[in-house]
Order: sequence, then C-alpha cells, then structure tokens
Amino acid sequence: MKYSKFKLGFLIFAFACLIACCKQRKETELPTDFVNLFIGTLDLGNTIPAATAPFGMIACGPDNVFNEITDEYISRSGYSYAKDSIRSFSMTHVSGWGCHGALDIPIMPVTKKILTSPVYNHRAYASKFSHNKEFAEPGYYQVLLDDYNTNVEITAADRSAILRFDYPKGGDASVVFAPTNCANGITGAEINIDVANKRVTGWATSGGFCERDPSKHDYTVFFVAEFSHGIISHGTWENQIKTNNKLHALGDSIAAWITFDNKNGDIIEMRTAISFVSVENAVENLNHELRNKTFNQIKRETSQKWNSLLAKVELESSNLDMKVQAYTALYRNMLHPNIFNDVNGEYRGFNDSVYTMAAGHSKYVNFSTWDTYRTTAYLQGLLVPDRASDMITSLNLDATQGNPAGLTIWGYFNNETWIMTGHQSLPLIANLYAMGAKDIDLEKIKDIMIWTADNKYRNGSDYIQYGYVPDRPGPYNYSVSETIEYSIADYGIAQICLAAGDSANFKRFNLRSESVFNLLNTQTGFLQRKNTQGDWVFPFDKSDDNGFNEGNSAQYTWNIPQHLDKLVEKLGGNERTINLLNDFTNKIVYSGWPINEPYYWPGNEPGFVVPFVYTYAGAPEKTQELVRHVSTKIFKNAPNGLPGDDDLGATSTMNLFFKLGMYPLKPGVAEFMLTGSLFDKVTIKLGNGSRLTILSKGDPFSGPVKGILINNAPYKRCVLDISQIIKSKGDLTIEYIY
Repeated sequence: MKYSKFKLGFLIFAFACLIACCKQRKETELPTDFVNLFIGTLDLGNTIPAATAPFGMIACGPDNVFNEITDEYISRSGYSYAKDSIRSFSMTHVSGWGCHGALDIPIMPVTKKILTSPVYNHRAYASKFSHNKEFAEPGYYQVLLDDYNTNVEITAADRSAILRFDYPKGGDASVVFAPTNCANGITGAEINIDVANKRVTGWATSGGFCERDPSKHDYTVFFVAEFSHGIISHGTWENQIKTNNKLHALGDSIAAWITFDNKNGDIIEMRTAISFVSVENAVENLNHELRNKTFNQIKRETSQKWNSLLAKVELESSNLDMKVQAYTALYRNMLHPNIFNDVNGEYRGFNDSVYTMAAGHSKYVNFSTWDTYRTTAYLQGLLVPDRASDMITSLNLDATQGNPAGLTIWGYFNNETWIMTGHQSLPLIANLYAMGAKDIDLEKIKDIMIWTADNKYRNGSDYIQYGYVPDRPGPYNYSVSETIEYSIADYGIAQICLAAGDSANFKRFNLRSESVFNLLNTQTGFLQRKNTQGDWVFPFDKSDDNGFNEGNSAQYTWNIPQHLDKLVEKLGGNERTINLLNDFTNKIVYSGWPINEPYYWPGNEPGFVVPFVYTYAGAPEKTQELVRHVSTKIFKNAPNGLPGDDDLGATSTMNLFFKLGMYPLKPGVAEFMLTGSLFDKVTIKLGNGSRLTILSKGDPFSGPVKGILINNAPYKRCVLDISQIIKSKGDLTIEYIY
C-alpha cells in the first residue's frame, strides 16, 4: 500500500504509549526511530515537521497556518497540528520560535485549473489533508493532499532538497510559486522560467521577524528548482493580473506557475537549493549536493547524519514514551543555529557584503541567544565541539562584519533584530567554550566580549553607573530583566577571562555579575524596580510584569543561576528560601501566557532554573521531586507535549537534561547539578572521545536519590565538575542509588 509506511510511523510515534507494552521489537533500532517530529506542533510548542539535515540551511516542509486578520500566534513556525489544510511547502523554517518569520519561497503542487492569483492570497491553492496520511521522520516528510489526490514527499541535504509529486495520472499537474506568501510578505522578488532546461530560478527579499514588516531585518533568499518533466505551459501574475506564457516576473507582488506533461502519471521530481548570496551559488549548491543522487540516496544519507549525531547519547529504558521525548529533544537541539555559507564557502555578512568562510568550517546564523544559552549551548558544546567552535567564530565574524549589536542579541539570518533583553551571546559563548568548543582564538573572543559588554549593552551606561538598570516609564520597561541578564552575561565573560589568564578582567566582571542583587529587596524577598535615586518603586506587586520581559518578579527572582548560593543567603537562609519556593511552586502554570501569574512557569526560560534553588537551600529531594514532576507530567509524547515555545530547542533540551539527571547552571562552568536519571543507563559520547556514563540502581520513580557514586566512589555533593574529561580524553561514571 502507498501509505503503509506512514501508518507504521503513526502507530510508533503518535500513539507510542499504546504500543509500549508490545513485547516484539525490531532487532535493530536506530535513534531516529524514537524521534517524533509532531511533539510540540499543537498549542504552544511552535515546532515543525519539515525535512532538514542537522543544522541545515534548508528546512523544506508544510505551511498550514496563516490568518490575515489575527496575529495567530499558534503556530508562528508555520505549522499547527490543529489545522486541516496545507497552503504551501516552503524552503525555510525555524522551530519553536515565538514570532512569525521565514517560510521563504513557498510552492504548491496543484491539479486544478490555474486561475486565481496567489499574490498575498495564502489559501488560493490550499488543500485539505489528514494526519492519517501524513508522516515525518528526521530528514523526511510525506503527506497526501486530499483536494488534489497528490502525494508529496520531501527529503533534504544541507542546502538543497528533493520534492516528489505523485499527481493523479492524466490530469493537470502544476506547481505554483508564490513568494509573497512567506511568513511576513516580501519587499521584492524575481522569478525566471527556463522551459528548455526545465528550471525555475529567482529570489525573494523578506524580513520582519517579530514586527511583520518585511522591510525590517530583511534578507534575500536565492533559489533554483529543476524538474524531471518537461514544462508544457507556464505564466506569471503581477498582483491579480495573470499573463500566460510569460517567462519573467519582477516586483513586490508577483507569482508564477508551470504545468507538466502528466499523461503517463510518472512521479514528478523537483530538485531545489537555496543560497543567501546568489542564484549561481544556489545552482552550485544543488549540483554539489544532489547531482547524480536519487531521492532515496539523499534520504538515506541525511538519515545517517541524524543517526550519527543522535547516537552520541545512548539511552536504555523500557519506557518508550520517555525515550521518544529524549531523542526528540536531542533532535531539536541539533536543528539550530543554521549553516549559512554555500558549498564554495561564501556567505553574506551583516553589512550585506559577501565573505568566504575558511575551508573546512561553517558559518552559522539564527542565534536566539536569550533562549539557547541556558540549555542547548551546553549540549552542543559537549557533543559537537567542532560545530560549536564554528558557532563562536561565526558570532565573532558578525560582530566585525556589520552587526550593530556587536556580538548578536537575536541574529535572524544576516540581520540583528534586537529581540529580548540582555546580551546573551556572551554566556552562550562561555557555555559552548566550557563544554568543549576550544578551536577558537580565545584572546580575540575575549576582547570582543569585553568590548560588547562595556559598549553595547542597551542601557549599559546606566547599568555600569548605578549597578542596575533604573526603572523608566513606558510600555517596554524591562529594567529588572535587563539587570538580571547583564549580570548573567558578566559572569560568562568572567569565566572566559579566567580561561584566558586575564585576572584583572575576571575580577571586574565577576564582581559585576553580582549587580542583580542591587535589585533584590530582602524585606519582600523579591526582585524589585529601583529608580535612579536608589529608592524602591512602589506599589509593588510580585505578579506585575512591569520591569520584566515575559514574566514577573515572582517568576524572575530565582533566575540568578550564577549565584544561587548568595541568593539563598540574601533571602535569609534555607528555611525562608524554602518557604518562598513552596509558595511559588505550589501551583505550576503553563497554559496561555501566564506573565501575571506569581507561580512557577516551566515553559519559559526564566523558570528553567527554579527547581535547583531547593538544592542550594539544603533540600535536594525537593529539586528531584519537582524536576521529575515537570519532566514526566507536563512534558508529553504528544502534539501538545510542550508547555511553551520550544525556542530553537531550548525547552526540549531542558526536559532532556531533567530526564538525564544532570543540569548545567553556571555560565561558562563545566559542571552539572545532579538530580537523578530517569533512565536505566545513559552513555554520552563527548566530542573529544570521552564517555560519560549514567547508571540507575533501583527504581528512579521510587523516591529521592539515596546515594551517588562517581567512578564507584561515594560522592556527597550535588554538583559535579566534568572539566577534566572535556580537557582530556577519559571516562566518568555516575551511579544513582534509589
């Protein structure tokens, strides 16, 4: 049967809980067998099921969300499990982010007569579909378009993809190109139809991340699409005006179509590639990656790439749901940032000039640093230090090639968006470096970090002058959040200075990293706004989000990962801290947008650190209980299985660390909080060849950890330094006794 493969995948992934009791398992299982691309595609997760290679430039997949009237935040990535129609398949997707963006170069295979203009008409050629005839796995996506009775399959390499369209035999078979229908529209585009060579080329300029205005934070995607069958008719639109047989369109309101000879009912193949430099580079990317390779060869090669990466973490457990969640989280960790250089090394800088990356290295973009420094950076540094080193180099190149923020805040392709508070590429770099990304010019990186911290912090002069960012009027008053994030960034810089032997700057930034405590009102027990005179701003309400970005005082007060010991001390000690935490975690909120709820919100980044404050307050068993509850009761192997935006893998990776029983806290420090693994055995293969093994003796769900062994010796602490196995090849075993 044509769709038997999907049915098998659907049973394994979407209803994994129903087959967990099944005694017969495949003799050979691959890590990709446990990846469910649909986790987080419903409600808040904003994840995507697109076909893509690890860290791939191209992510080709379905778009089914758009509403011209409302903001429709579910799902801003372009796909929602709740929808029943697909409007296009586009070449760029970003997983889990909280704003609309990308979905560049959307195309749609159709069988109906080409009449309606698709220019800014997102549903002109949409088709109904059913999840019963949809399937996705790493590097592959398939769906049946019900309205056209056309099966679509997609697989992808790093910069290119192959799409197969199985149209009904003998009927019309067309592909519509509608560049205006990307996430935020376009400011210009060009389409060229080359009938003789069965090829369509062009480009489109879009932008508008978090602003919906394509003229802001703009970038240009160039593309080539080559087809296996001859083009028998074609044409273009300018706005609503259709012109048959026209080969070229240029402007900000254009589209085009091509129709194939389908009398034999063959599968029509579209080979495509993109570039952010030129059409010529897109052609070179296609030729280098796809030429003389079949669809199945590319699918197999990309699957092998994914399995090679995912196999760096071996998980043993009879709990199928837990393995699916963990491997899916690891997969999401390896989606972003994205390769940006073409196969010839060229890439476009933030100043729009073209540069060439050194041979053997990759240029990366799409750093959502406020999110990813907290979890994904640590794991990428551990598992792929070569790529992580290139990520650090990429950030440094951006700072010297036109990024107005210096080291990026939120880099969207080759533009700075200034989204979110803080300057969190600094702790991100520190975390990548601490966990293994050593192939960098440390002195140069240190200098650019110091320069950014001293000159590029928004409201940075106030932060340095007062020791905090003072309260200010207006709708975007994030003064407390900024102070928190700058303090965290300063701690990361301090660790880089320490590694570089710069003791003076280590002391300076380490001291500056305590600035956050200037806004801790020890009387109330919460972080609070303060004016330029040094007075607390009243009235004070711990659930008020004034002064905070995506949260409130109750949620942010615990977000001081670099100095949790000092936080407990300043709050008055263990007993008072535990009482405050108990009140805070008595209710867990994760539906909607609970920025005014004074309770624990595990689905947003400031809440990631919360459980570990209990350990610093002398109650590690409460940390373990809370971590276990969140990881097993709130995260699920289901489309609605994420409690918030996945934010380029940040939230999924938090859940993965929770399940592994090890969590990184301090920026730039190679240590983990130990909380008890939920797996029978975990083997983590570090990028340098070292191995970290985690064993569970007894039932991890029976209660708190009774004891910890490190390399068979009793270990009394809850924090483990792993810097030695990062610096030199070696093995380390953690055994939890329950």
